[in-house]
Amino acid sequence: MGACPNRWCRRGGSALSAVYWAGRYQGDLRRAILEYKYREDRSWAPVFARQLAAFLRRHATWFEEDAMLCPVPSFAGRNARRRWSPVGLVCDELARELGPTWGIERLLVKRAETVPMSRCDGRRRELSGDRHILEATALAPGVPSGALDGLRVVLVDDVCASGHTLLACARALRRAGAQEVTGLVLARAFLAPGRVPGPLPAAGVPTSP
Repeated sequence: MGACPNRWCRRGGSALSAVYWAGRYQGDLRRAILEYKYREDRSWAPVFARQLAAFLRRHATWFEEDAMLCPVPSFAGRNARRRWSPVGLVCDELARELGPTWGIERLLVKRAETVPMSRCDGRRRELSGDRHILEATALAPGVPSGALDGLRVVLVDDVCASGHTLLACARALRRAGAQEVTGLVLARAFLAPGRVPGPLPAAGVPTSP
């Protein structure tokens, strides 16, 4: 089949093994996510949770070796863009949807606000994106040393475009001992040509940042 055209795959040695996506960041789903995040219509949280839960159940064999789900953290301190965690709230609803089947833990914290990657052009994403996010991301204070040793963790986020946020979070988890980290996002963004790190696969199929 030849080499994968995705530049993250070609780089090798990624802390993040794959990203699974439940839908495309366009149309009704995009509008719903924008209403949720920027107009704080929190009624969407259980809707998004049901969509992610359905995806996990439909593709259960893809995740059968994974130990827990972890939401990508939001900064909630002084000068934060928002005082709530959109992904955290979806994961709270997801825990109710899935019951005891999955462990959902807030393993990471964001120590400072970062520039949204959606506002950065491709060059800025490449030069500074994951470095800034990595510096702001840390293991949550309540997670004991060695708690992640040998575990497989699924990072949950709302939208994946460049993959920088997921990569930075995956590196923090791998440093803490996680054996493998994959991503699960509600929507995969399709940006202008030249701004996306390689061709996208068919819906639901993993892509490797």
